[in-house]
Order: sequence, then structure tokens, then C-alpha cells
Amino acid sequence: MIRDEILEYPYRGTITRIIPGEGREKDNQRIIYEGVMDEHMVEKEIGRTLQTSSYIISIPLTKNASGGWIVPIKGDEISLVRYGEAFTLTVDNAEPSQIGGVSIYATRKDW
Repeated sequence: MIRDEILEYPYRGTITRIIPGEGREKDNQRIIYEGVMDEHMVEKEIGRTLQTSSYIISIPLTKNASGGWIVPIKGDEISLVRYGEAFTLTVDNAEPSQIGGVSIYATRKDW
């Protein structure tokens, strides 16, 4: 990335989903998306304290290997790397758009 260059998706990350095992099988974690994304914290400042819990994550609307659209669901986990800082979020909701993107509403999971 060139300094002062503005990118639509400046960060990289992964979205994973837990697939419950049947019977005595263990749950499996599957990567459903790995690639570019953007993030925006949407919680407002209250008084002099910044509330840091709600984010909108944007990814391009893409298809998986089976040809289905990749749209995260509640409970999926997002790992995002922003300027060397890695953090994790939990998906609350997601909405694909007709202009080729997916808006993911998420809550910060760890610090």
C-alpha cells in the first residue's frame, strides 16, 4: 500500500464458523472467508468516555467454492488485523448489498 492511498478494503482478516459435531464428534471450526475487509467503530462517545463495542465490518460480496454467497451469520467470529493490531469480533448480523458488498454488524470479543 502506498502512503496516502485510500483503499476501500485496507485491512485483512478471516471469518470463521463453528460447525457443531454430531453425537460425540467434536465441533469443527471452518474458515468461510479470508481476505480484504474494512472496519468502522459505530459506538458514540458518552460524556468523556469512548464506548468501544460496536463495529461495522465491510467485505466484498463473493462466492465460496460451492457457488454460494458468503454472508456471515450470528455467532461467526471475525479476526481482523489493523496496522499490526489483531483483534476478534463476534458477528451480530450481516446484510449483503446490491452494489457488491456485505455490511457485517459485530461486537468486539477480545482486547
